[in-house]
Amino acid sequence: MKKGISLRVWLRRYWICVLVFSVILYFVLQSCFLKRITIKVEKNLQNSIAAAEGYIEDSLEMADNFIYETYFNSTAIPDANPFFLMRYGSPFEVSMAKITITAMLQNLDAWSDMVDGVLFYTDLDTESVFLEAGSMETYAVRSELKRFMYQMLAQDSGIVPERYMLFDASGKKHMLRVMCLENCYFVVHVSESKVMQTIQSAEYDERSITFAADEAGNVIFSSAPIDVSLVTGNEGTYIWMSGREYLQTGYISPHTGYYFGMLTDRQSITEEMWQFRLAFFALFFVLVVFIPISVYVIHKILEQPLSRILSAIKQVEEGELEINSGEISAISEFYQLVDTFNHMINRIRELKIENYEVLLDSQKVTMQYLALQIKPHFYANVLNMIYSLAETKDFEKIQRISVTVGNYSRYMFHDVTELVELKREMGHVRAYMEMQKIRYGSQIMCTESIPNRLWDALIPPFIIQSFVENSMKYAFNTKLGCEIQVSASLDNMESNLILTIRDNGNGYPQALLDNGWKQKKEEGHIGLRNIWTRMNLIYEDGADIFLYNDDGAVSVLTIPYVAIGSEEVEDA
Repeated sequence: MKKGISLRVWLRRYWICVLVFSVILYFVLQSCFLKRITIKVEKNLQNSIAAAEGYIEDSLEMADNFIYETYFNSTAIPDANPFFLMRYGSPFEVSMAKITITAMLQNLDAWSDMVDGVLFYTDLDTESVFLEAGSMETYAVRSELKRFMYQMLAQDSGIVPERYMLFDASGKKHMLRVMCLENCYFVVHVSESKVMQTIQSAEYDERSITFAADEAGNVIFSSAPIDVSLVTGNEGTYIWMSGREYLQTGYISPHTGYYFGMLTDRQSITEEMWQFRLAFFALFFVLVVFIPISVYVIHKILEQPLSRILSAIKQVEEGELEINSGEISAISEFYQLVDTFNHMINRIRELKIENYEVLLDSQKVTMQYLALQIKPHFYANVLNMIYSLAETKDFEKIQRISVTVGNYSRYMFHDVTELVELKREMGHVRAYMEMQKIRYGSQIMCTESIPNRLWDALIPPFIIQSFVENSMKYAFNTKLGCEIQVSASLDNMESNLILTIRDNGNGYPQALLDNGWKQKKEEGHIGLRNIWTRMNLIYEDGADIFLYNDDGAVSVLTIPYVAIGSEEVEDA
């Protein structure tokens, strides 16, 4: 039978699965929640960075417009055009043109907070003219910028200035906006600090790192050191830097081509999850507290009642019917189960008594029926014998057989439901053989081979006598002399008694041997059938009969060995 799993093991597995599922669910929900927050933060930061970069771009674009408007308004009146007078006017007109252009540059510098300084350059026939505007703080930067532009433009270095350029000055980078109008170059420069201040306005918190990089991801300037390479396509992903994880968010300007971005500490983003974590851990704590309580309650209301019911069922299985499980649970289903179980036990007890009484009656009737089958058969043979002796007027033998029949009858009317000692059965066999010798004389012989310690073995009555009578009936009819041998022994385990009856006749018919045990119930073998039926009633499957031929019929009876003491019993 397949062995099941106890309720306690199932509960333990169930709660382990619940805890494991809760942990897995926590990490899955946290991952989903973090992803949603990350997408939201990344989108907001990208919009903020784009707005900050747009402010820088708009400021430079307005500077361009200011220069264009001033330049083209001046060219409308050639005599008053400072750019024209700068190249073709008299020295006085050149000086006035420089003053006019310088004033224009100063207006441009003062007009936008993003602009750190403005530089004007043109190359005249006699000289290279540099005009500038800006604060004193940026004077050193403008000086370096003038040298940079002079090396690039005046000395014909072959380098074509781009619309947007980077310039290093005083250890800091500057963003340049270069515009060329008829050999006149206007350079607007914006410092790193101005760019960073603008981008930092979009920072998530003070731990964020803002940066500007080129299209290849090389950092141009940043609010804090960045020691990893940035990939412009990694927006919205986390990168590791200095042992911490940062969300990379960026925006590539369609005008400048620069990559403006921000690295946001993951811890800053996950801090928004405290409400989720608090709620989940509160739920998890309630679950952990609930587990032992639920286990105890289930143990009290389910496991203990089930254990008691199972214990009662086990006692019933072992044959103990004098039990009553009582009221073991307040649960209505268990109460009904216990009530039904008690009713079932009472009914089993009643049925067992009824069945036992019916079985006794059946066995008694069967035994009486079997005894009736044996006794008329025997007495018919005895009467035939007496009749034969009377015909020969052998009164002496008639007297002997009468005495022998009297002794024989005392055993013959023994209660067939009781076992008898082997010595009493053999005494009965001797009485039977004595009657046969009276009739047939020395033509018959019966020998015994029984150890002394087996004389007190208990056997069903008449089983040896029936086989001896069977040998007399068949062997004596086919031989001039009939020799019968009766022996008894124990098997190797000394748990079974083996009785062997053999004769010197022609043996059992082959049809009887071939058909096996079924033949024992065929008509024409009433004695053999009765013996087998009686042995099954007494011993059930503990007894056996084996028939074979060996220079005559051999019958081997095997029954459980049961013996009493060497109590003296009157011989039959």
